[in-house]
Amino acid sequence: MTRWMTDPRRIAFVATFLAVALIAGLVVVARMTSGSHAAFASPYRPNPRSAVTPEQGGQAQAAAPRGPMRAEPPTRQRAYDGPDGTQRVTGTPSMSLTFDDGPSQFTDEVLDQLSKHGIKATFCVIGSQVRSHAAQMRRIVAEGHTLCNHTWNHDFQLGDRTPEQIVKDMVRTNDAIHTVVPNAPVRYFRNPGGNFNHRTVSVAQNLGMVPLHWTIDSRDWESKDSKKICDLVEANASPGAVVLLHDGGGDRRETMKALKKLLPFLKDRFDLVAMP
Repeated sequence: MTRWMTDPRRIAFVATFLAVALIAGLVVVARMTSGSHAAFASPYRPNPRSAVTPEQGGQAQAAAPRGPMRAEPPTRQRAYDGPDGTQRVTGTPSMSLTFDDGPSQFTDEVLDQLSKHGIKATFCVIGSQVRSHAAQMRRIVAEGHTLCNHTWNHDFQLGDRTPEQIVKDMVRTNDAIHTVVPNAPVRYFRNPGGNFNHRTVSVAQNLGMVPLHWTIDSRDWESKDSKKICDLVEANASPGAVVLLHDGGGDRRETMKALKKLLPFLKDRFDLVAMP
């Protein structure tokens, strides 16, 4: 026994065996740890200032670079149940009307009708149109409505751009808004066409904006019949719904006609609020 323990060749063999076993064990542990982390990775970089972050499964995606904060979402429970971690309901029993693609020549009429019924709404504005419709922008804010970033020029393919290009577009739009209404918060972002993906969601969150989808599409962007617009919204109206309407992006005379019937109908049945 003593001879075996003092034999240099045997000692070298045992030492080599133990070293190989130790290295193999460390490799196994490292792989197990890495797999565990990957299983719980989120595809989105959460907004560190929001009260609740969306929980999504799947593979982790590269986080978009942080741009300058331009707005601060209110601290509240949010329902991230829309596509790609977006918010598509109010999170309360109240309904919310949203108007996209303005400001335009139709925005004043929308504001007139909302004011007549004492209703607050959310306006998703195009950055390139803000300066030429500064009066409407100031009125939106002065009358207590909420602002939403709807990109600089209604870019349907924004989600295909690089994270740096997406940041530039959103920041440019917010800067244009703040040139006209300097202290107005821009708490929401809506992707044109609802074409959200992990890039636009992540960038919007990192800029302090909540990605806002919708529950009911009025399809007023394609309808030439105000009755069809009313019938569609009325048939699907429910507590907590976010309704998509338009005050720009084309001829909105049928939407204006629809609002005359739709606003009193909804007000009689629901609490209508702007997104907070």
